[in-house]
Amino acid sequence: MKDLKIYFTSDLHGYVYPTDYVNTTEKNIGILNIINSFEKDDNTLIIDGGDTIQGSPFTNYLSNTDFDVHPIATIFNEGQYDFVTLGNHDFNYGKKYLKKYLDNLNAKCVCANVIDNTGELPIQPYQIKTMANGLEVGILGITTDFINRWERPENIENINITDTFDAVAKYFDEVKTKCDLIIGVYHGGFENDLESHELLSSTKENIAFKLCKEFDFDILLTGHQHIPISNKTIFGTHIVQTPHNGSKFVKLNLTIDDNGSINIISSLEEIKLNPNKEMFNKFLPLENKVQEWLDTPVGFLSTELQPGDRLEMALNGSHLANFINQIQLETSDADISCTAFANVIHGFNKNISVRNILSTYPYPNTLVVLEVNREILKLALERSASYFNNDNGNISISQSFLKPKLEHYNYDYFANIEYTFDLNKEVGNRVVSIKYKGEELNYTKKLTLVMNNYRASGAGGYECYDKCKVVKEIVLEMPEIIINYFKNNPNVTVDTTKYITVKYLIYTFLNTIKTTTYISVVVFIIFL
Repeated sequence: MKDLKIYFTSDLHGYVYPTDYVNTTEKNIGILNIINSFEKDDNTLIIDGGDTIQGSPFTNYLSNTDFDVHPIATIFNEGQYDFVTLGNHDFNYGKKYLKKYLDNLNAKCVCANVIDNTGELPIQPYQIKTMANGLEVGILGITTDFINRWERPENIENINITDTFDAVAKYFDEVKTKCDLIIGVYHGGFENDLESHELLSSTKENIAFKLCKEFDFDILLTGHQHIPISNKTIFGTHIVQTPHNGSKFVKLNLTIDDNGSINIISSLEEIKLNPNKEMFNKFLPLENKVQEWLDTPVGFLSTELQPGDRLEMALNGSHLANFINQIQLETSDADISCTAFANVIHGFNKNISVRNILSTYPYPNTLVVLEVNREILKLALERSASYFNNDNGNISISQSFLKPKLEHYNYDYFANIEYTFDLNKEVGNRVVSIKYKGEELNYTKKLTLVMNNYRASGAGGYECYDKCKVVKEIVLEMPEIIINYFKNNPNVTVDTTKYITVKYLIYTFLNTIKTTTYISVVVFIIFL
């Protein structure tokens, strides 16, 4: 009988200290708390699934400073990590930043479909680890190949991100012959529902279901989607996944008997507020600088901009979205703009600080201006209109935006055009009006549309942008763009224009009385 214990983290997104940076209150999250929860011996592996060095104000600040040794590498070394793979966001700050992380990491980086043509990044496709009890463990790493679509070209220059499935096919049998059990570490998630096995996405962004079906991994450690998964098996492969920002980690216990029979139990572990003191104190001066920077005032708004209910905002429009769009419009000089919200939104107070900005817009997106016409706009708007499900006048968010993972960030809010959705019509035919400057937009007029670089890549179901002419690229990251906007406009009057109109039918008590509503809700009271 041989035992193996695995601790697995993923999608930590640079949350080092026990704080979410919305305020200074300590919370049960973060890498410093997690590494103090590990109990490692010679038959234990500690593995990370990527999206590790980007995503928090801590790493945002770090990316704009000059440093030699990446703090997260030092903290991972203290936590005795054995293996890591790379996530899509690990490339966001460029190769130099990524190299400082990997060069100072004791853990081996395994990622079979990331090939650095310069040989500067210490990445290997797989590793074989012999445990103290003699167990031979193969660890094969892969990441989502959608990095090619999302990442700025300069950040992956001389780096090939190859097809995820093909990379597994290339190395799987080779690894399998060298070990007693094989573990996949995949920065990607599931394209099928794990209960019904229904196909939820036909893209190659997430192919964990297919990997489990086609390859007999003993364990597949997954990430990217931030879905809590533990103690589950599909096609004979034990699968796990963690939520994001260091809010939980996976603990897995495996036993293999003399006949080769394997038993695996895994759990998602809650985080205790007990940070590693040595690392906490070592990087506290840096953390204090981050907190001081976050509290830097940058400007004032005419009104507070707090997020509302997701469905209500999508139906009625959002002043918060208008504000981001007005920043994009001024920065780009484009005719029209679109933006989207992260799955978690914090909003703006009247008095704006850097903390406000990074809590509300945490991603290092840049801006791209595309040339579009009515045909392109209609396709893009139809994608946003598919966010709604209409069940006899009961409007809800479509399951396609909720499963296999939350995708609120794929609903876009537009500004400087007035547009109407008719939810009584089928998906793909819901956009019934697009007006520019008060007139219905004709099919010959060309407009410039500004959006973030993620959306401009066609990601999120907006393939209609793929072949559009690029008029302009603004390579500053959005948090910096927002800060610069306040420097030029210290007292901002928020755009309160309502750009969207949504039509749908409300069916009354006997489904006999129908009335058309334009967002407003009509209530019928009948006295008997």
